[in-house]
Amino acid sequence: MCAFALKNFRFPVTTYFGERSLKHLTVLTLAFLLAACAGLPNIWGSSLPPVPTPTGFPTDPPTVTLTPPASSTPTITPTFTATPTPAATLTPSATPLPSKAGIERAIIISFDGLRPDAIELAPMPNLMELMEGAAYAPLTARTIDYPATSPSHASMLTGYCMEDHGVIYNKYFMYMGYAKGTDVFQLAHEAGMRTVMIVSKDKMRQMAEPETTDIFEIAYGEPAIQEAVLPQIEQDFGLMFVHFAGADNRGHKYDWMSGEYMKVLREGDAVLGEMIKTLKASGMFETTFFLITADHGGHDSNHIGLIIEDYRIPWVAYGPGVIPQTLDLTIYTFDTAATVAYALGLPIQPDWDGIPIYKIFGEEQLQIHEKYPCKN
Repeated sequence: MCAFALKNFRFPVTTYFGERSLKHLTVLTLAFLLAACAGLPNIWGSSLPPVPTPTGFPTDPPTVTLTPPASSTPTITPTFTATPTPAATLTPSATPLPSKAGIERAIIISFDGLRPDAIELAPMPNLMELMEGAAYAPLTARTIDYPATSPSHASMLTGYCMEDHGVIYNKYFMYMGYAKGTDVFQLAHEAGMRTVMIVSKDKMRQMAEPETTDIFEIAYGEPAIQEAVLPQIEQDFGLMFVHFAGADNRGHKYDWMSGEYMKVLREGDAVLGEMIKTLKASGMFETTFFLITADHGGHDSNHIGLIIEDYRIPWVAYGPGVIPQTLDLTIYTFDTAATVAYALGLPIQPDWDGIPIYKIFGEEQLQIHEKYPCKN
């Protein structure tokens, strides 16, 4: 329509203006027509529309830092010929290649606010039964220096220190986007694995980009988690993250180690028991790798970092190839992502602050944390 108007533009009122004025008026009229046809400028740029999420959370395109392919091996590639090495490339393969024979899937379970000494005191019988055949760090596993839910979980799933993944806050901020860097969910999804996140706090959406999680559900309360997670197990998966918030919620309200705190831990443990039953009924338990941990501990009614119980977390690895043992080396929460990636045969990222805990498979521990690797 604009093209037609421009093509057929005539100015008939020559009798009312002089020739020079007529030229000026003609130029101005053409300028207005061109401006109308051009439309309003796009002040936000010309990016593709973001991927919509079913939960109504941030729709701004996430910032995803992809590590380019490299011809050299990662910095933590084993040098011992007798020890299996992590994947040699930084680009995930289309088909998962588990490093550990028999591992077909992995579950990361986070009991928000779980203190290691509460497991037996609660008690949590299903977790305790797994621990009998697990590699477990009862005293030497730590969270980051800021023992809070969002930054700690971001380190757990990305393998980075807080200053590197950028989640330096403990609330849900839409405009802040997602944790930066290459996280374990991105690696699993790009390797063709079905990825699932079942969480109990909406701010957990910022732990991984929507396009890397095939299923993301928020389930408030332990019974709701069970209802959401069991059908997903039955459909099978490559990587699953399950987050129980009950202990943290009860700890803030009734105090850590209180009767209400212990009660909700037992409720979460019962859901773990149902997850195990479902895996066994589906014939998947023997090929599933578990890593059960927490984001922080707590004391009184907080976990602001005043005492060691705020920082100390459980770290339990169970599954094919795992050698039952008590781990006495220093483990940080960002080692979780690296260890799960190694177990699934996903490429270890050279810029990760976390390292795989090879020792759980009876292998030489090729690298250790000589000191806390993050900035103080």
